[in-house]
Amino acid sequence: MKAIMDQTTVITKATTAMLGLALLGFAGCSSGESSTGQPTSGGSAALQNPLAFINNRDDKTLSVVGLTSSGSLAISTMGNANEFEANVPGDMQFSEGEWVFVNLGAAGKVATIDPLSGATPIHEANLPTGERPVHIYRDPTDGEVIWSMNDANATTGLDSINCALQGGGSVTVLHNSHLGQGGNPPTVLGTTCLLAAGHKVAAFSQPTVTNPAIPRLTFVSSTTAGEIAVLDNVESSPTYRNLIGRVDLCTNAGETAQMPPQPTCNVESATPLTTAFTPNKANPHGIRWSKATGKIYSIQENYREIVEIDPTLVVTGVPGHNQTAITRTLNLAGTSYTSYGITPDGRFLFLRGTDTTTDANHVIGKLAVVDLSAAVLSLTPVASLSDVVPSTFKFSPDGKRLYMLLSNTATGSVTQQAVQKKDRLFSFDPSVFPAPIAPLAEVILPATTAHNFDVLVEGAGEATGLVVSNGTPAVAGSISLIDAATHAILPPFPVGKNPGAVMVYYPGAASGQNQATASLTGGSKSKPSVLPERLDDHGMPE
Repeated sequence: MKAIMDQTTVITKATTAMLGLALLGFAGCSSGESSTGQPTSGGSAALQNPLAFINNRDDKTLSVVGLTSSGSLAISTMGNANEFEANVPGDMQFSEGEWVFVNLGAAGKVATIDPLSGATPIHEANLPTGERPVHIYRDPTDGEVIWSMNDANATTGLDSINCALQGGGSVTVLHNSHLGQGGNPPTVLGTTCLLAAGHKVAAFSQPTVTNPAIPRLTFVSSTTAGEIAVLDNVESSPTYRNLIGRVDLCTNAGETAQMPPQPTCNVESATPLTTAFTPNKANPHGIRWSKATGKIYSIQENYREIVEIDPTLVVTGVPGHNQTAITRTLNLAGTSYTSYGITPDGRFLFLRGTDTTTDANHVIGKLAVVDLSAAVLSLTPVASLSDVVPSTFKFSPDGKRLYMLLSNTATGSVTQQAVQKKDRLFSFDPSVFPAPIAPLAEVILPATTAHNFDVLVEGAGEATGLVVSNGTPAVAGSISLIDAATHAILPPFPVGKNPGAVMVYYPGAASGQNQATASLTGGSKSKPSVLPERLDDHGMPE
C-alpha cells in the first residue's frame, strides 16, 4: 500500500480546476522543452498538468509525459526497473478512483499505477487476473470498477489459470476506492469463466431516462465461440459477476454461406449454463451499447452482419440461447465496411471500410452511418475519400469532433499503393450526421511505420488537443502534439522505441466523462457512460 501511504493530498473533483490547460499554448512549444517533472506547491505532476501515457512496445516501458501550456514535460519512464515483469504493456484505462490500470498479457496480470501521490507516477502492484488479458474497461455504472478480458491461450482458448475445468476464457473484475485519506489500493473481486473461446470485447447495459427497466448487465462476446456471455452487473446482487445467460449468434444461413459450408446450428435452447455451446463461425468482433435505444449492437465479421440485442428480452438464470432477444439485423454483405463505432449520443453507428474495386487507380475510404432511431436499420454513406484507408478513429464526448488516422498499411494494387495517403490525421464534424461530412483538416504527421493517438478533452466534453504516437519497430519514436482549435502540429517530442498506444489522463477526467472514444469511455455513478466499450482506444489492435 505504498501509494496510499505516500499520498498526502485528498483528491476531489475540484482538482480539475487546478489544471487550467488550454492547448492553444501548444503553438508556442518546441520539441526541445523537456525536463524531469518538478511539481510546484507540493503536488504531483498530474495535479499540475494532464499526463499522456505512451506504450513503448519495443522497450516494454511506458513514457509519462506532462502536457503543459509551455511545452511537453518528460515526467518519467515506467518499466525500466522491471515493474512490468518484462512484459509489453497492453491495454490501458483509468478509473474514477484516479488509478491507472495496464494489462500485462504474457504475465496474466494487471499493473496498477498511482498517478497522483508522488512527483512521478508510482507503480503499486501487478495483480493476477487470468491468462492473456487483452482489453480492459471502466464500468459505466461504477467508475471504480474495472473489467479485464482474459482471452486465454491463443491456441486452445483455455484460461488454464482459472478455467481448466470449465473451459474457455474469462473476465476478471477489480475494484479500487479513491486515492487519499481512507482510500484503498485496487483489489481483485474475482474471475468468471465464460465457457467460450476467442478474443473478447464487452459492453454494458443500464437503465436510461426513457427506459428505467433496462437491466444492468455485462455482455462479453467471444470470437471463436460465436456467442455473447451475459453477466449480472448489479453489485448488490447475490449473482454479481456470475454468468447468468448467453446469446447464441449462430444462424443456419451464416454457417452454410461459409467457405467451405459449415453444418447447420446446434439448437442450444436446453443447454445448461454450465455447459459450453457448440462453436460457430459468426466471429463477433465489436460490441456497442446505445444510450439512445437502450440496445446492444454486435458485428459478426464472418456473417457480414450487425445484430441488435434488447437487454430486457434476455432470459437469465436458465438454459437457453436467447436468440429471441435479437430484435433487428443489418446485412453488410456486398459492402466494404469492416469496423464500426457509435456516436456519443448513441443515435448513429459509424462504419468505415476500404473500396479497392471501384477505381483501379485509387483506393477509396468509405464512411457511413446507421440511424438507430429509424424503424429499419440501413446504411447511409457520408464520405468517399480518395487514396485513403481509414484506420483508428475517436469521437469527442460532446459529439462535435471525429478524429481519424489513415492507415499506413499498403493497400490495393501497386498503382493504388503508389498514391495512397499515409501519415495523416483527419478531423471531421460528426454533429451533422446523417448529412455527408468532409475533412475539416488534414494534418500531416511524421513519417513512421504506424501511429496511434488520444485526445485531451476538457470542459463539457470539448476536444482541446491531440497526442499522436509516431512508431517504427526497433527505433526510438516520438509523440506529436496537435492543437484541436487550429490543427497546428508541433515538432516531435522523443519517447521510447516503437511507441504505440496513447492514453491522456488527468484527475477528474473519469467522473467528468472527459475521455475521447472510439468505442469506449467507461463511466461513473454520477455520469453513466454513453459508450462504455472500446476496441482500439488505448492499447490493442482491433
